[in-house]
Amino acid sequence: MKKVLLVGLLCLFCAGTANAQTKRTLTLEDVIELARKNSRSAKLAETQRNLGYWSYRVYRSQLKPQLLVRGTLPSYINRSTPVEQNNGDIDFIEVNQNNSNISLGLEQVLPWTNTTIAFESALARFDNYAQDFSNYQGDPVGITITQPLFQVNPFKWDRQIEPLRYEQSKREFVQDLEDASRQAAAMFFQLLVEQKNLEIALQNESANDTINKVEQGRFNIGTTTEDKVLQTEADLLTAQSQAQQARLDVQSRSLALRNFIGLTDDVELELVPPADAPDFTIEYETALKYAKENRSEFLDFQLDRLEVEQQMAQARAQRFSANLSASYGYNSNQTDNLGDVYNPDNLASGGTFRLTFGIPILDGGRNRARMNQARERMQLTEFTIEQNRINFEQEIANAVRNFGQIRNQIEIAEKRQEIALKRFEITNGRYLAGKVDILDLTNARTSKDESIRSYISALQQYWDAYYELRNLTLYDFRNGELLYNPLLEYDPKTDSVIQREDQ
Repeated sequence: MKKVLLVGLLCLFCAGTANAQTKRTLTLEDVIELARKNSRSAKLAETQRNLGYWSYRVYRSQLKPQLLVRGTLPSYINRSTPVEQNNGDIDFIEVNQNNSNISLGLEQVLPWTNTTIAFESALARFDNYAQDFSNYQGDPVGITITQPLFQVNPFKWDRQIEPLRYEQSKREFVQDLEDASRQAAAMFFQLLVEQKNLEIALQNESANDTINKVEQGRFNIGTTTEDKVLQTEADLLTAQSQAQQARLDVQSRSLALRNFIGLTDDVELELVPPADAPDFTIEYETALKYAKENRSEFLDFQLDRLEVEQQMAQARAQRFSANLSASYGYNSNQTDNLGDVYNPDNLASGGTFRLTFGIPILDGGRNRARMNQARERMQLTEFTIEQNRINFEQEIANAVRNFGQIRNQIEIAEKRQEIALKRFEITNGRYLAGKVDILDLTNARTSKDESIRSYISALQQYWDAYYELRNLTLYDFRNGELLYNPLLEYDPKTDSVIQREDQ
């Protein structure tokens, strides 16, 4: 018997320890920190930031010289091939030969003029296996310049657009993290509300059980009626049903929050509500100033203008097309000795010059229509930018106004909660003393529950508005800190964010 009791006590102790290990207490700051590290939204933001970094690196690499090896090794043929004779006849001759060529070149684009300069050394070999001989020919050194004429210089526009796009990707990364913070805060309060509902439901269940027992006792001594006893029994069943539903709601919200912040373990979350709502003032002009300096939308406006101006330039340039190509260097005569390709006595200077162009004489009004289309697109873009700017400024104004009103509502909700709690305590004591009936107690309890929910709801609205303003301005008004630092950049070597030196 003693062994059975010992085993039972040990099991109870282990169960209690296990339950203690599976409970995790989290504050609002804890939830937000986990969301910014582990949530799928944060991982997606990191991926988008890295994509922006590598896109910018692709642009920068286009401005650097390239060392290229080109060639055809081999180009072998062994078959009957039609060959035109001197008299114009075609004879099919058995051909067994190979043509190979290789070149090594250094190529550089001059972005100011879209000029391509290439230094190249080339070598070609011809093998005729049918007659058993080989020939070589080479260009030991040469320079080639290629210049498009009357065309849009893409590097001119890239110099303006690509840095803005990179800056935009860095700002969007911070904005995406702030979005994750706001979503985490919303889910935190959603679970906190359900936990408060469960706490209220359990209190009501216990209170209704006590009331039912009190009314049963009073009925037994004849101081109450049977209908009141039946009413308390119905209220108890309702309270039990509400408690059960509250448990299910807590489980559902808890699972959603755990998944969002990356907690894979089946732990019980115990949320600690914020102690208060910090009191500080946000001016609209200040918020708008930080938004213009930090938000990616204001870079969107610049990018939209640049892109439509680029389209306008492209439409204008499509009327004419021309390309200039010139090369100069040393080339060798055909020789059967590879060494003679680089023999100074076998080299001669030579060059090529080519100008290709296309000028439409009659285009059926195509160019005029294309230009008008580009002008209308530019005007539409200006209208859209202006409307988006007005909408964004209005959104900031509404967020600032909403934040100020919510701060006042919290003070009212907190005072209402204090009054309702005190009233319930007094009414509950008077009911147990038999000085008020059950209807007064029910009204006091309902008022208490509503005041608690209202206060939590006010806190939820406050922190949602707070993180909304952080997202809209990328500025923390509570701590007086900028959330966006233009000097912070992604470092692929360490897969982290580092701060570069200001230039």
